[in-house]
Amino acid sequence: MQIVLLTAPRGPSRMPPPPRLISCDEAGYTGPKLLDDNQPYFAYAAIDLTPEEASDIISATRAKYHVQAPELKSSLLRKRENWPDIALEILSPLKGRVMVIAADKRLNLAGKTFEYILEPVLEKMNGLFYHYDLHRFVMNALHRVFFVAGESVPKLAEELQAFMKSFDPSDAPTVFAAAQQDAETNEILECVLRFARGYAKIIAEQSEHLQKDVNPVGKWTLDLTTTCLFSLILHGWGHQHESLDVLCDDSKPLQAMSHVFDGFVGNTKSAELIGRGGKPAPIKANLANPLRFGSSAANPTLQIADIVAGATTDLLQHQKDASYHELAKWLIPHMHPHTMMPDDDFIDLKQPKPRLNLAALRELARRADAGEDPLEKMAEFYEGLIAQEQKKMKWPF
Repeated sequence: MQIVLLTAPRGPSRMPPPPRLISCDEAGYTGPKLLDDNQPYFAYAAIDLTPEEASDIISATRAKYHVQAPELKSSLLRKRENWPDIALEILSPLKGRVMVIAADKRLNLAGKTFEYILEPVLEKMNGLFYHYDLHRFVMNALHRVFFVAGESVPKLAEELQAFMKSFDPSDAPTVFAAAQQDAETNEILECVLRFARGYAKIIAEQSEHLQKDVNPVGKWTLDLTTTCLFSLILHGWGHQHESLDVLCDDSKPLQAMSHVFDGFVGNTKSAELIGRGGKPAPIKANLANPLRFGSSAANPTLQIADIVAGATTDLLQHQKDASYHELAKWLIPHMHPHTMMPDDDFIDLKQPKPRLNLAALRELARRADAGEDPLEKMAEFYEGLIAQEQKKMKWPF
């Protein structure tokens, strides 16, 4: 008896789709010096658009608005009175194909204070502190100081950056004087200073690589470009397309940091990070190749990305201007959740969580003064604070 094994006929093997072109550009760039009186906001845009589609939009805009410049650039178009209308007309056909992150530069610099002073000491248990938004508490408190100061923003930036290297208040006299005008922010800054002094050795060891001028990464540490691109790709387009070809406008900070993305070339796996409020934040991106860089003159998609980014920073600077209202309706739904804007709710001591974080920061400063372990039983410390708050009011966590 002969046994014949039957197998189902094989269908055609599935060919993976070609990588999706994602083109990226920024507006409001001022390099590692984050704060600039004339450009308080930064925006980074990533768009899902083919070169042919971009060329058609550019040609139509040129013809209708008699654009003579060799490139379509927001820096030129914003000089026209009808710039918001032009921007809206360019963007209207791109619904769902645009992501943009905006950042208040003052807030971001304040956030760097947490990142470079507290994070190196707390990193082994940082999920606990991120869960309760201690970083946002510190960031928004220091952001408030900038507006009390009355000095030019670049001066405040220089002082704070100097302080982050020395932990010496004499390097930031304007910042500390401004904090003293508000008891709450003054105490927060004082706790940060005590923490920095007490754990100076750990902080110095962990941030040594940032102090070396020969390291290009250190030069661009305070730049927003890489952070924004990471969010747009790993928390954005990477979840929507099977494979990505990421094209960026020529950028020194990105070229120095591009190796950060090399591990995602051909990577089909996802990983989970800790996001806002301690919630899981999965990252995913399968890059078809390392980041590519090009000029906007040779790449029409980069010109459209520039329009998106430029329209975003202009909208933020003219939020009360009626001529921007329709553009706002289009842009706001396309803003990435990682957009960074000040939020006083994080420091309102009438609310439980800010009170929780102030108590935790006081405890960390006390431990720094005493030379104690900064992490031992901090989870229990938070739990005790929560129990106290729950006695005062119904406050489910």
